[in-house]
Amino acid sequence: MNRKGIMRVAALAVILSLLLIGCGSDPEEMQVSRKDSTKINIVATLFPQYDFARAIVGDKADVVLLMPPGVEAHSFEPTPSDIISINNSDLFLYTGKYMEVWSDRIIQGMDKSKSVVVDVSEGIDLVKTEDIEAEHEHEHEDLAENDEEEGEEHEHEHVYDPHIWTSPVIAKAMVNNILNAICRIDPDNAEYYSDNAEKYLGELDQLDKEFRDIVKQGKRNELIFGSRFALYYFAHEYGLDYEAAFDSCSTETEPSAKTVAHLIEEIKEEKIPVIYYAEIAEPKVAKSISEETGAEMLLFHSCHNVTREEMKQGATYLSLMRQNADNLREGLK
Repeated sequence: MNRKGIMRVAALAVILSLLLIGCGSDPEEMQVSRKDSTKINIVATLFPQYDFARAIVGDKADVVLLMPPGVEAHSFEPTPSDIISINNSDLFLYTGKYMEVWSDRIIQGMDKSKSVVVDVSEGIDLVKTEDIEAEHEHEHEDLAENDEEEGEEHEHEHVYDPHIWTSPVIAKAMVNNILNAICRIDPDNAEYYSDNAEKYLGELDQLDKEFRDIVKQGKRNELIFGSRFALYYFAHEYGLDYEAAFDSCSTETEPSAKTVAHLIEEIKEEKIPVIYYAEIAEPKVAKSISEETGAEMLLFHSCHNVTREEMKQGATYLSLMRQNADNLREGLK
């Protein structure tokens, strides 16, 4: 058995034991028993909700990012110790089953009288991946035909695109979902949390305005990505068109030669100044396209996770998105 198989067996053993412990709890229980009388303990799966929670709680709670810095979010699997951390939390924040595909089996074993579980996408309209693909292929029929000629099949674990946080407008709804849960757990500090959230929502409004101004002043509205594209909600929010080497949930490791040729041709014909790449993964496709076209390579951070260096430097959702704003301005020149 390989290492990944051993880890899955170990994780299953932990889950089964937790199921036995938690089987007597009421899943609908709303009153939470606090484990620590001084600070609440929050565990968040992805960087956005981790950072939103930090902004809300200040120094009145401990917030832990479950996924280690530098790890690719779509390939992450919780370890047995991660599962224990989740079960020991007062509040577990996750993006929903379409992002954390492993979440259901863990949540089922949690004692809901001791932990609050919040799907931060609650109340947010998710878009089906097949609808996104159909819309995009209709707009770019030549690229779609190229893919069909290559015989490519797009199979997804995700029925819906889960990357909701890429829109600052939707991020506001996520912040409110997190705020409501925190205030429920710690009502004594609700005013403090609400004040912090109000300030943060104001910063998201400013960020939203900055993106709208950049798009309005831009000479073009098309973005080219030499990597996976996880920014549908962002692009849709600001009326931007896009083309990418891969879609958001693709399991492919190399784009087809025709896809790369099409992106190169598009950049040359439209004189597009920037080829974007995503964080974490090696940007070899973007680099190849940049060398062929002369387009500048710039990072467009989808904020799933951060690198160790970004974490060390104190990166936040706002700082990463402001960096995106600067790079977007360059791409729309």
